[in-house]
Amino acid sequence: MKLASYKATRPGLQGLFNRLIRWRFSGLYSHSEIVFEPGDGVEFYMPDGSCAADADGALWCASSVAMERLPAWSRYRAGKLGGVRFKRIVLDPAKWDLVKSYSEAVAAAQYADRCEGHPYSWRLIAKLAAWLVSFKVTAQTTCSQFCAAALLVPESDAWRFDPCTLHAAMSHEFEIACCEVIWN
Repeated sequence: MKLASYKATRPGLQGLFNRLIRWRFSGLYSHSEIVFEPGDGVEFYMPDGSCAADADGALWCASSVAMERLPAWSRYRAGKLGGVRFKRIVLDPAKWDLVKSYSEAVAAAQYADRCEGHPYSWRLIAKLAAWLVSFKVTAQTTCSQFCAAALLVPESDAWRFDPCTLHAAMSHEFEIACCEVIWN
């Protein structure tokens, strides 16, 4: 299992949001995804029952999105705009940076399955952008909040992560794990 952090810019309105998010957080990333890979042992939770890459090389990913329609297989809010969803994505290195996660893939897949269809949190986005908007934890979620919680950050603290800080935290976790292997 990996964390994928989006560093490219999409066309149109979504590209404007990519730029705004990167500017607001002074970082490279505007979106986060959890990537499930063959060998993670989570095939049961994937919409087609497989973690293998498809013919295009796309892997199953999970996140919360603002401007995409939830797929027909989504148990909650199928066809509605925005929310937690599974999606196959080709993770082009020119657009995505990947960090290995040492979190439990089964726990992350169970969390994604449980949260599928939860709405996107525009209120949290407003709070992160304006600093004056009050915020309380709800079932609504952003991409980085969802990914942090799936990676076993307590849900009460997961909202504190944006795509840039989540990538930095996961990169640091990887460095610590590498050092432990070298020291032991």
